This record gives sequence, C-alpha cells and structure tokens, in this order.
Amino acid sequence: MSICKEFIRKMLISTAVAGVFMTIPVSAAPAVPAATVSSAQVIKNVQPQKPVQLPKVNPAPLMTQAPVMTTQPQAAAAAAAPVTVDLIIFAGQSNMSGNGGNAALAPVVPIGHGYEYRPATAPNALFPLVEPFGRNERGYISDVPEYQNGTLVSAFVSTYYSKTGVPVVAVPATHGGTDSGYWANEATKADLVSRFIKAKTYLENNNFKIRHKYVVFLQGESDAVKGSGEKGFNDFEYKNNLTSAFQPLFANGLEQVFIITPGYALNGIYSYNDVVAAQLDLCTSSDLFSIGSTLLHKLPPNAYLADAVHYNQNGLNMVGSNAGANVAAFAGGMK
Repeated sequence: MSICKEFIRKMLISTAVAGVFMTIPVSAAPAVPAATVSSAQVIKNVQPQKPVQLPKVNPAPLMTQAPVMTTQPQAAAAAAAPVTVDLIIFAGQSNMSGNGGNAALAPVVPIGHGYEYRPATAPNALFPLVEPFGRNERGYISDVPEYQNGTLVSAFVSTYYSKTGVPVVAVPATHGGTDSGYWANEATKADLVSRFIKAKTYLENNNFKIRHKYVVFLQGESDAVKGSGEKGFNDFEYKNNLTSAFQPLFANGLEQVFIITPGYALNGIYSYNDVVAAQLDLCTSSDLFSIGSTLLHKLPPNAYLADAVHYNQNGLNMVGSNAGANVAAFAGGMK
C-alpha cells in the first residue's frame, strides 16, 4: 500500500470513529416490507465512497420548556394515588442522538404518555417528551446540541404506550462517535449509574410507581469502523465491553438492556455485519440482553439514510415504533 493510500485510509477511520460526517443527500428509496429482506443482506460489487466530513448541524437555539411536574411536597405526594410508569434510558451513539433526524417529522407524544427526565440539568422536574429529545441535557455522556435533530424516542414511546397504556419516563444518554470501549470506561459507567439513580429517586419521591427499568441501546457503528482496520473486529472484546458497561446498572435494579442493531452505511463504505452478529450472540447467550429491533439491518441498503452513516427521521420513526412494540411485548401488561 502506498504512503498516500495508507494516509487516506487512516484519515477515513479516524474521522469516522469520531462520528464526524457532513450531510450527503441520498435519493429516497422505495419502502420495502422489512420481512422480505434478509438480515444477512450484503452489498456486493460496490465501490466504497469516501464520506464527506462534518455532521449535520442544527443551528436552532436550545429549547426553553416549562416542566410538567416538579418536586412535590411529601404530604401532597402521599395523598395522591401513585402513577405507574416505566423508566427507560435511551443510550448510544449518533443514530440514537438523532444526527440525521428532523424533529418536525417525529410523532407528537401527548402529555401523560411520556416524559423526559434530565438528571444533569433539571434533576427535580419532568418535561414534555418532544423532539429533538435530549438536546437540553448535559453531563459526561452528552452529545453536541447542534448535532441532535430528531430521534427515534418519540416513535418508540408512542407505540409503547399504545401497546401497554403505561407512560415512559425517558432519560437521554447519548454521545456520537463512541465505540464500546467508551461505554465500558469508568467515567461513562459512573455517569450512567448517576442518571439511573437520580431518575429512580426523583420518581419514587414524587408519587410514581416504577413498573420496569430498562435501557434501549443503539450503538456499534464506531466499533465496525475500527474493525475495518488492520486489527479487525474483536467479537469477544465487544461483548465484554457491553456486559461491563451495564453491570453497575444491573446491580442497582436495571432489569434489561434492549439492543437496536445498526443498519448500513452508504454504498457499503463500512460493514456492520460483524457487530450485528456479536449483538445477536450476546442477546442469545445472556438473560440480561434482548434484541429491541433488527429493523435497520433489514431495510434495503442506502434506504432512509440522511448522509453516509445517519438515518433520517422516517427511518428513525420506523425503527423506534418497531422497537417500542417489541419492548412492550417483553414488558407485558398489554392493552
């Protein structure tokens, strides 16, 4: 390999791992029923294209929202009947952050069906669940606000509530360009536990009854990019990192992690197949991990992409709704 080619290859890998890509318009692909497409589908005979750098930027200012509920006096909380909710952390990298999304195209979540809890910026309040979800939250695990444009969370919660009748208190925990090693490091684990405990404590102290405690996790693209280098993808290391990442949460009462498998990169510039295989194996071998959705990896390659690696709002709505239905079936209490 020439010095020039080697330099270009290293630059591609380093910029992709950092989650830094510019929007590349993609022609809309026809909708194909997910069931007709194999999850093992592989793009063949396609020449990789170099992704253009820099992510999609949302120049809009941060939202100012009034909370729907703040800390209640103990006497008032004790007098009212408790409200049953499910507590769900939505974690992962840029596709969970909604880099390619569009908040205007996300479903509207009615008050009472879902809420956003912000443990870092507003630990004593619940907010309406609106898109772009998570844009007002900070902390160690947080994305650049300008890269958060609309997520799958509203579609997830809308479908979940329609199936269970139980509101979701959603907690953001996303950071673009992060590999599994980031999620297994001590600072990330400490922040995850802090978010989880703050959310539990707030709800328990304000007359909520927590029925289930889950994580929904969409991640793996950065591991696939790193795995495309000379060292290759390490299946054992990836599964070990995910197990380590969520162990402290399980020790504090988390019940299940639901994995949404990644889909495809534009024109096959990266393959996520090895990561998806590792995720499926982890969910088969561990009682603590389950598949939330494989829909993105069953859609036609290049469909619903906003740029080289980020899904648009239509794709996010589809996978969010699919995951919401699957997790609702696991949770029980169906209408």
